[in-house]
Amino acid sequence: MAAAGKGLVPIVRLLADVSGRPAVVCDLTLRILASQVLPGNTIELGDYLPVELPRKAVEEAFYRGHLQEARREIPFLMLPIGEVTLYGYLFLLEVGEDWYHYREPLKAAALAAMIEMSRARITQETERRYRNEFIYDILYNNLPNREAMVNRGHLWGWDLTRPHLVMVVSLDLEEQMQGDETLWERWRQLMQHHLMHRAPEIIFADRSDHLILLLPVPTGEKGVNKSKISALVKFLQKATAAHLEGRTFSAGTGRFYENVADLYRAYQEAKVALEISRLLRRRGALTFFDELGALRLIFNNGEQELEDYYEETLGVIQKYDAEHNTALMETLATYLYASGDYNRAAENMYIHVNTLRYRLKKIEELLGQDLRRIDVLVNLYTALQVKIMLGK
Repeated sequence: MAAAGKGLVPIVRLLADVSGRPAVVCDLTLRILASQVLPGNTIELGDYLPVELPRKAVEEAFYRGHLQEARREIPFLMLPIGEVTLYGYLFLLEVGEDWYHYREPLKAAALAAMIEMSRARITQETERRYRNEFIYDILYNNLPNREAMVNRGHLWGWDLTRPHLVMVVSLDLEEQMQGDETLWERWRQLMQHHLMHRAPEIIFADRSDHLILLLPVPTGEKGVNKSKISALVKFLQKATAAHLEGRTFSAGTGRFYENVADLYRAYQEAKVALEISRLLRRRGALTFFDELGALRLIFNNGEQELEDYYEETLGVIQKYDAEHNTALMETLATYLYASGDYNRAAENMYIHVNTLRYRLKKIEELLGQDLRRIDVLVNLYTALQVKIMLGK
């Protein structure tokens, strides 16, 4: 069947007939690509298989586990599809303690599924490579003019006469997981699938460790509707958390440019927004470049300059806390993040408002500055962001 290119459905159907058990093929995101439930079986399958992938094999590459369906647990035997490259997973459901009887048919079906999925992957990867190259040409300003960009965009079915917004998104990973290519590929496929169904007009590309989204701005809509963008990101965050064990991603968005020939600027700004968000330890955040204020001005300064700025602005507070075992820095940060609201800041620190006022008065004495002045507050807030960026 695989050699004849008949597709995944006949392979899964044959496996179910041979084994007498329901069979399911999923991609890396556990989205169901093909399934066969035998007549009389009451299992109901949706778009995704509701299961947590087992971490430890019972023998060779065979895995056992349970999926939750309604009020019962269904045991399964699973075999990853692919040897060098992982394409997905093949499940036999309702397989219990006699699982070893099903190894050979499952292994044969997984090999056939690998042939089918690798064939499809070659086609997809070729299209993906050419699409990425064209988007890179736009974002690195490699094409001669706007007309060339618009004409090539028509070949892909894209209307580049419309203004677009550039967003860069990256999965939040611990340092030891940065090189997990399977996790990255699962997330890329998940994002692409949901974007195709929820917002097919969005242009999608990927590069090393981040994804690039070109979001068309509706004609007649002046500027950028940030609430719509936030709603889209929130939806994608939920999908990521649901299918990747609670993981999150961070996103940076460049400024709005009406001309597609200016998107190279928006791309660099989106990357800066994402990088600053990471430096500030904001996991799962959406950061707009035009809201970064003074942070984007100091971003390109050298580390020594930032150290000097921080020491000159807040060094005396940090030194006083260290010598007297006080919490003035925490008090100042809480006050600023509460937008100068005494009651909210005191509540957040679980202290009386008079205690907060006393500490702020001490901070004013140490700094020799008036915390009622907006320029002082802006300077202190910026210095606090530098403190985080420097890892202090």
